[in-house]
Amino acid sequence: MKKGIIPVFKREMQRMCSRPIYIMMTIVIPVVIIVFFATFLDKGVPSQLPIAVIDFDNTSSSRQIVRTISSGQVCNVRYKLSSYETAKNKMQSGDIYAFVVIPRNFQRDVINGIQPEVVFYTEYAHYLAGSLIMRELSTTLATLSAGVNLKLRLAQGQNENMAMSQIQPIRNDVHIIGNPTLDYSFYLSAIIMPGLIFLMTLICTIYAIGLELKFATSKRWLILADRSLLKALAGKLLPYTILFSFMEIFAHIVLEKMLGFPVNGNPVLLCLGSILTVLSYQAIGVFITGCLPVLRDALSIGAFYGVLGFTIAGFTYPNLAMLPAVQSYTLLYPLKYYYSLYCGIRINGLGFVDTWNIFLCLMAYIFLPLLIIIRLKKAAIKLNYSRD
Repeated sequence: MKKGIIPVFKREMQRMCSRPIYIMMTIVIPVVIIVFFATFLDKGVPSQLPIAVIDFDNTSSSRQIVRTISSGQVCNVRYKLSSYETAKNKMQSGDIYAFVVIPRNFQRDVINGIQPEVVFYTEYAHYLAGSLIMRELSTTLATLSAGVNLKLRLAQGQNENMAMSQIQPIRNDVHIIGNPTLDYSFYLSAIIMPGLIFLMTLICTIYAIGLELKFATSKRWLILADRSLLKALAGKLLPYTILFSFMEIFAHIVLEKMLGFPVNGNPVLLCLGSILTVLSYQAIGVFITGCLPVLRDALSIGAFYGVLGFTIAGFTYPNLAMLPAVQSYTLLYPLKYYYSLYCGIRINGLGFVDTWNIFLCLMAYIFLPLLIIIRLKKAAIKLNYSRD
């Protein structure tokens, strides 16, 4: 009987084909993840979020404010209410995310040069919706205020250049790098989509090895690998490395070709980083299984570890704003390095010369199983661990 990596690889392929759960973890779930995120955020930015307006003035000027707010991309004036309490109840019941209050005598005060106050309330329990509405309302009202100010100054005989210099003494010239359209999916889908596939890589690795221990087939697995655990691991994990790497590359193709995500660097370099991240999560899966050679316990710890990585990887809450102890903890997650590669290569167009240290960090994870290789081999041979 032939022994080595290839026989173990063939045996694992047979096991995969005989158990539908392997097909679910390696093909069906990753494809569902890719399709879901490719369609879920297809608009890029949430739009037409419901808000309300309380117009106590009800003049042409106040109605102009309402029309201007409604013409924006984010806000949709769904309700025109008559009282503050009604608007408050609408917000508390979840019917609206914000409401604007236009005071009485608004138009008269504007004409007389008295500064009226337009108040708006936003609900920040839904952070994204509240932030987008706050930004659009602030921009809209500031623009309208500047327009009214300009008209008054022109009516007083000032020329347009002088009036504009007093209204806006400093001009802002803002350049948004990497995501000029402020597309929400550019930073969310680009990390969550591959990140979930990395999570499935971790779970599948723990499951494939833990199943050998649970059903006491690890001795035959080792014998087929000529009693070398390294060969046994290489042959067993190779099919999953190929499948999950292919899914990551497919995800990049969907992001670039179908969704039009920016590509400023070499996409091949980012695909290489994805493959290294897959290997890193497989190495972590082997390490967790070696530390806890019980399938149930290893899966629980692996799931907790993998999910926590989305929180501290740095793409939602910046790493530099975290506590120093938490910042050091983020170094334990390959997803953090993958995010650094994504920003460096895809957004900033960096090459290998500028990102080699990140690749080196990902490669360091691959040697992690060497720390528990003896313990895992004892578990595979003696089978003296609980298989419940």
